[in-house]
Amino acid sequence: MKRITLGIFLLLTFLSFQQIKAQSLSESAMKKVTVGLDVFTDMWVNAPTNVDIRTIHPAANGYITYNMGVGESKKLTFGIGLGIGSHNMYSNNGVIENIKADTIKYTTLATDLYMKRSKLSLTYLEVPLELRFKAKSGFKVSLGFKLGYLIDSKEKYVGNTVKAGPIQVIKRKRITQLNGFSYSPTLRVGYKSFNLFFSYALGPAFRVDHGPQLHPMSMGITLTPF
Repeated sequence: MKRITLGIFLLLTFLSFQQIKAQSLSESAMKKVTVGLDVFTDMWVNAPTNVDIRTIHPAANGYITYNMGVGESKKLTFGIGLGIGSHNMYSNNGVIENIKADTIKYTTLATDLYMKRSKLSLTYLEVPLELRFKAKSGFKVSLGFKLGYLIDSKEKYVGNTVKAGPIQVIKRKRITQLNGFSYSPTLRVGYKSFNLFFSYALGPAFRVDHGPQLHPMSMGITLTPF
């Protein structure tokens, strides 16, 4: 299956909503839809101790939700939708020994080789659910949960494979032993279109006893032009 990239998803989303706005959609109808972009860094719980991973692991999510009122309240809404989410883990000296192994292990690169970086990338199709409070002042708080289905996985290596050899970019796709689903509570606190964002994956990225028990904890910002 072809990878559905976050960039294409976001581009089509924003272009479509710009067109809708240009057609003078009513304000009440616009309030029923939220388009959001999360930009964040992942902090990896239970990262492999034998390799040096970086401090910053940039990643992003994009989503669209349909919003429904909660009771008679004008300040509470419940949103459900669809999105694309990604998680990245960068290493300075470690790679997966064999991406098709029964147990996934990280190993350090030989000292006579040069590695610029390696990156583990996981991409999920997500269903976000959120209970949102919005005051008249523009202050907002959102508590939510998102279910993710793994649609793409790869390791990207940038470096040489023989001593003093040329720098190569090597991509290895479809890593085995990954959990097919992710489950993450989310929190957003902000003002109007700008929010602080937090999420934590409850389950590990790899199956128990078949790989490092990695949990991505994400912190960053959310932009919601709609």
